[in-house]
Amino acid sequence: MQMRIARVRSVAASAALRPVLVIWGFGYLLVDIFVYLMGRMPLGVSSIASIPLFLLGVTYTLLLERLQRSVRHRRGLTRWGLLGAALMLATAVHAFFDLYYFKWLAITVVADWQRWAMDVTPERIFTVGLLYLWTFCLALTLLWAAGVGNEAERSASRAQLLEAEKQRAEAAALRLQLNPHFLFNTLNSISSLVVLDRKTEAEEMIDRLSEFLRASLEADPTADVPLAQELDMIDAYLAIETARFGERLEVSIEVADTASFALVPNFILQPLVENAVKHGVATCRGNATLAVTARVTGPELILSVLNSSSSDQPDPAVKGAGIGLTNTRQRLSIRYGDAASLKTQPTPTGFIAEVRLPWRVPPKRELQPLEFATG
Repeated sequence: MQMRIARVRSVAASAALRPVLVIWGFGYLLVDIFVYLMGRMPLGVSSIASIPLFLLGVTYTLLLERLQRSVRHRRGLTRWGLLGAALMLATAVHAFFDLYYFKWLAITVVADWQRWAMDVTPERIFTVGLLYLWTFCLALTLLWAAGVGNEAERSASRAQLLEAEKQRAEAAALRLQLNPHFLFNTLNSISSLVVLDRKTEAEEMIDRLSEFLRASLEADPTADVPLAQELDMIDAYLAIETARFGERLEVSIEVADTASFALVPNFILQPLVENAVKHGVATCRGNATLAVTARVTGPELILSVLNSSSSDQPDPAVKGAGIGLTNTRQRLSIRYGDAASLKTQPTPTGFIAEVRLPWRVPPKRELQPLEFATG
């Protein structure tokens, strides 16, 4: 912890040093030009002679900036009292050093400077002190403004990170809400097979369920995955449902070549397929068809799940607002905002759910086009 604090202070000091050097360097450059125009000394001589003053001013400013940061959490009167006292002390010391430093140079080095350097009048003391006070105040104000800006940027970055983590947690929670619902339905189907003494089919269904759940638990619930991986999961899920419904359920999966490379949110199709099975297959008395398609239209990837039956009308209870559909809409909103949508509507023989989301492919990676058999 102490090492981390030391690094933070070091970075802060390094960030403050550059503007302080610029402010004091520019100030002494103006003084050099001013004394040259007054005829006191050639151009550049004042800047060279003022190097000790320049270094002293930079040092005082950095110390004042550190004091400013260290007392920023104290009460107003205490904070401003300490800063004011330190500022006046630094100004007085620097002005005193300036006046008597040039007086010493006039006595020991450049005798021509004695006509102005030896004249330490109250007016000159006031003028020099005022200039240094203004320089200190300017430097501290600019450093304070830069610190406020940096703190605002850091706060904005922290807020963005927290918001991203919040959205990730919400997406994970919404995704994980789906498993218990599916698991209940599947275990209920296995129980029915056992009761009907269809033990071989029950064992096969248990094996497929274990494979599906293993793949589900190993996957990151908030990650984007290739459509190939998503459809493998759907294929495993429909294998379980096919064991449940037998020949009554006909499955069709059609994926365009361009769509097979796309990235999609993990398990974005499973609740739609589950919804179609629950309301479109389980409620009809005859045969039912479940079709999953994926295609690319412009910048969009379009995924659709259609269930239809030749013997029954769509389940009138399906309104497109079940927990699976609601969670899917929320996940799309969290992940893509307004760039993605889920629309559901009845058809003459069933129900269709359509997801539209931005078409993206993995960087520097290619997937083989998918081929799914109908049946």
